[in-house]
Amino acid sequence: MSILAPRDQRLSLPSWVVTLIVVVIALVVWQIGITVAGTSANVLPGPVQILLGADWLRVAGAAANTIFSTLLGFAVGNFVGLALAVLICASRTFSDIVYPAAVVVRAIPIVALAPFITLAFGRGPGATVVVAALIVFFPTLVNVILGLRSVPAEALELLKVINAPTVFSYARVRIPFAMPSFVSALKISAPNAVLGVMTAEWIIGGTGLGRLVVQSWLSLDITTMWSAVLVSALVASVLFSIVGLIERALLGWAVRT
Repeated sequence: MSILAPRDQRLSLPSWVVTLIVVVIALVVWQIGITVAGTSANVLPGPVQILLGADWLRVAGAAANTIFSTLLGFAVGNFVGLALAVLICASRTFSDIVYPAAVVVRAIPIVALAPFITLAFGRGPGATVVVAALIVFFPTLVNVILGLRSVPAEALELLKVINAPTVFSYARVRIPFAMPSFVSALKISAPNAVLGVMTAEWIIGGTGLGRLVVQSWLSLDITTMWSAVLVSALVASVLFSIVGLIERALLGWAVRT
């Protein structure tokens, strides 16, 4: 009998524990590296310097604003992308009109759209939400269209045989079949939403982490600047992880296969 345990019975750490260990090791290497290299704290402070020297009250307030705009933009962008994908697949005429327009809008840099967004929504949270939604909706649109059009031919033939209405075919076959593609789009959109909000706060204005990074840099408060950067990365990671948990809870069959 083999002394090796079956693969499924071997001791394995949860993924979040492995991630935490990797993060801790990276922070330790970062701290040791800048200490050995003698890097100035005005260029790249270490984790200890950031922890002790950053203005965490400002970071917390900015993070709350960024998280609010991120979640709202994430929800709006994905809802619009999902709805447009269904309409594009259901109507050839709608597809010929809307899909090229969506491609054009996504191809325009946010910097070029910033003046128009500012005129329409001002410099508050509304503008940051719009930018996040614009960045988020296109990956969702493309992925869901791919999922809706990838339904097996046998299923489509069965729908024709039973003369199923269009609403029934989408509600019971096409949309459920496209859900793995939709969740994959959510994973792409999660960090992009944070990036979109911070970009809008930087270019258009706001009170979130993006604006704090600029303000801290201009005032040479480098530890606060880096703390804002690290917190934004943490927000993106947490949002991505939440989407992963939702995927496992709702689409466990797809994850296993």
